[in-house]
Amino acid sequence: MKIEKYQIKATSNILNLLGDELIGSDILAIFELVKNSYDADADEVIISFEDLNTLNQRIVIEDDGCGMTSEIIHNVWLTIGTNYKKKEAKISKKYNRFSLGNKGVGRLAVHRLADSLFLETKTDGDDDGVSLEINWKNLVSSGDFIDDLFVEVKKGIEKPFKKDHGTRITLKGLKNKQWTKMQLRDLVRKIDNFKNPIHPLNNFNVIIQCDEDKKHWIEDIKTGIDILSDSLYCFRFSLSPSLDDPSIVQSPFAKFEWDYLFRPHSFCNLSDVSKGNGPDICLPINPKIFGDEKNREKYHLRNDDLNGIGKITGQFYVFNQSKKLLDKIYGVGRSGAIKEYIKENCGVKVYRDNIRVYNYGEPSDDWLGLELAKVQRIGDHFSKKVTIGAVCLNLSESEESLIEKTNREGFLENDTYWRYREIIRAVFSFFERTADADKQDIEAALADTTINKRVGLADTIKDLEKKLEEKKLKEEFNPLIRKVERDYNEMRDVMLNSGMTGLNLALMFHEIEREMKYISSDLDSQSIDVISLKSRINNLNLLLENFAPILKQKTKNTLLASALVNRAVQISKNRFCYHKIIFSSPLLSKESPDFKITGPGNLLLSSLSNIIDNAIYWVSAQHELVGDNHKSAIYIGTDLSSFDGPAIIIADTGKGFQLDPDLMIQPFKTTKEGGMGLGLYFVNLVMESIGGKIIFPDNKELDIPQVYDGACIVLVFPK
Repeated sequence: MKIEKYQIKATSNILNLLGDELIGSDILAIFELVKNSYDADADEVIISFEDLNTLNQRIVIEDDGCGMTSEIIHNVWLTIGTNYKKKEAKISKKYNRFSLGNKGVGRLAVHRLADSLFLETKTDGDDDGVSLEINWKNLVSSGDFIDDLFVEVKKGIEKPFKKDHGTRITLKGLKNKQWTKMQLRDLVRKIDNFKNPIHPLNNFNVIIQCDEDKKHWIEDIKTGIDILSDSLYCFRFSLSPSLDDPSIVQSPFAKFEWDYLFRPHSFCNLSDVSKGNGPDICLPINPKIFGDEKNREKYHLRNDDLNGIGKITGQFYVFNQSKKLLDKIYGVGRSGAIKEYIKENCGVKVYRDNIRVYNYGEPSDDWLGLELAKVQRIGDHFSKKVTIGAVCLNLSESEESLIEKTNREGFLENDTYWRYREIIRAVFSFFERTADADKQDIEAALADTTINKRVGLADTIKDLEKKLEEKKLKEEFNPLIRKVERDYNEMRDVMLNSGMTGLNLALMFHEIEREMKYISSDLDSQSIDVISLKSRINNLNLLLENFAPILKQKTKNTLLASALVNRAVQISKNRFCYHKIIFSSPLLSKESPDFKITGPGNLLLSSLSNIIDNAIYWVSAQHELVGDNHKSAIYIGTDLSSFDGPAIIIADTGKGFQLDPDLMIQPFKTTKEGGMGLGLYFVNLVMESIGGKIIFPDNKELDIPQVYDGACIVLVFPK
């Protein structure tokens, strides 16, 4: 068989594809030139908008970097896709900067801005310098293939450089023929965003100039450092592999340092709050996202989760846009300007070596999904619209795995990127939980109310009846109060059945998927253990059978507490084994007294299952931190004499509650990463619906083994 070789060719149109049509915006085109100046060890870049809205309008980008020789112009600048900056110029000579440009196509980006460019460049010690001019349309039409195109390079430059070296690019034939004030301000504002406003770059400054008659268009644009420093909430953090720090005990967990500031400036007599913690705390993560076969479910960020990412630092600034509050913090009459700044700069931006990575944090970008989370849980999350953030990476540690797209619109969405995104989401979620109490204080102060931590209508109805009686209006309003109570109870019952079913369906599917995964793994092995396989399938059937009652709506029925607990334990039996948790129940072993319960069996079973699910999570999370010396255990017993009625006690050896008990039964309040914060809220409503209650006593006050020093929940039933 005859084999022939054919040359791969590229048409001249590739210049249009890689320049005008690939780069997403004018700002990204200029950004590519600024990055080249940074790579060239420039101290200063001056971007000048000259003779705008005339036939001679142009943009000039001039730096005082090292400049280029004619050899570099020929072998690098005019070579598309060169890897010169990945090899020979990976680290700059003067400031040891890691190269930001490494695709070899950035210089083509200016094709989007203008029809032609004139480049002048000079190295230190070169007497003449070199220059070249490119008219893109003429160049592309001068040959059919890329190999047919030529550019004339001349010795000499038209105008000397201040430091006798540098590069100047003049863009002519601007494609935007008529610039408006809004367009120029937007471009200037975005150019200023190249730099990290929180950690200013050393020895690199970008200066923006324009015509004298248009200076007033841009002279009032500010960087906003003062505005950020007075934001209502501020959160700073650092994440790094603990193995890199010899000052702390070697640990598999990543080092997490943070500090939090709440600055209401005495608004409504609220006090400033400052919190923080050093490397002794681990970052909680969602085990369903970070878990793997080797480590099972992960509850805290580990060193290897930062592989390909390296050290991460960042800051989040969050505002409340109430005019009363803004006037108090920034001064009367400034709320409009502050709101405009927040609107123009909101979003979480990404910086690498303190240089912006686009398009993260742009108006149309919400890479962390803050707005979606806000919609899903109204009132519980900070909106992107009031958040200004910066997340910083080191180029040397992240370059190989977090790879920028060729069109400069973010990172390639590989496994490292998704892991990086989830880590930042976990940090932001930690920040939201830290700020939750202060957020409630502010909202109550703005509404001129007190914080209502009670959930449910029973106590509220009683308070209302008492006040009506004092005013001698009870008889008149009693029919209306009773109607409100009936309507509320009907709505509550519908919501409880649907809500608790949804919560438990999520748990059921998680358990079933895991069992199916193991069954599939057993079948893939060369030697199949039939007995083990049958056992797993039987476990799966048992799981489905025990979940079935939860999904069936039932009216009130009477059952024994032991029957309720036994059914809930059967649902979680496999999970106790999976997480190596010791389960103890003197109720089931008949060491504690039994009692009858009257109520909706499915909702009571769902409530108890939810509490056990939380206990499994926190016991497992604590075991991950402490290690094999930790006693992972859950206890369920009864008490017929210490409370207002017979009670079921659930205790564990986890971390214990970190929220105020009144907050724990409010909706969307949780310290569990990835949790919905609805479980205990629903449990409270179920107990209220049968005339019972949920309480959170101190473990030491109960007659239970001292080893159960974590969370303790008591379900008190009516007599």
